[in-house]
Amino acid sequence: MNEINRKYDVNKRDDAATSVVGEILLMALVIILVSLFAASAFDLLPGDRQSVADVSMSVNDDNTLSFWHKGGDWIAGDDLTVTMTKDSTKDILQPIETKPLVDWEGQPKAVFDLGGCYTVKLPDPIPTGEVSIRLTSSDSVLYAFDGVLKP
Repeated sequence: MNEINRKYDVNKRDDAATSVVGEILLMALVIILVSLFAASAFDLLPGDRQSVADVSMSVNDDNTLSFWHKGGDWIAGDDLTVTMTKDSTKDILQPIETKPLVDWEGQPKAVFDLGGCYTVKLPDPIPTGEVSIRLTSSDSVLYAFDGVLKP
C-alpha cells in the first residue's frame, strides 16, 4: 500500500519545473523579438537635414555684395562663408571682408534669418570676366552665382 501511495501522491508534482522553464524561454523570446523590432525601427528614422534658405544677392555701389534672407531656415552668423573664384582659374580670390550681420532694420544680429542682410566687400580691384560666388553654411550651399559682376 505504501508503494501505491507514492505513485498517486497529490502533494508531489514533477511538472512544475517544466512550466517555469517554458515561461522563462517565452520571456527570453519576447525580449529578443522586441529588441530586434526596436533596432529595425531606429533605421527608419530620418537623418539630419541640410539647412535650406531662400537667399537673393545684390551688388551695391560701394563695391559690396549684400545677401538677403527671403525665407527658410535660420543660420548662425558664424557659419556663413562667402567665397569668390575666377571661372578660368578656379583659384579662390583674396579673402572677402565681411560686415556685421544685420536685420531688415539695420540692427545687429547673431543669426541670418528672415529679412537679414549679410554684406561682404568685394576684392579690390573687382575681378573681370566670369566669377563664381558661393554663400555657404557649414552643411550646405545657400546661394550660388556664376557670371560677370557689373559694378
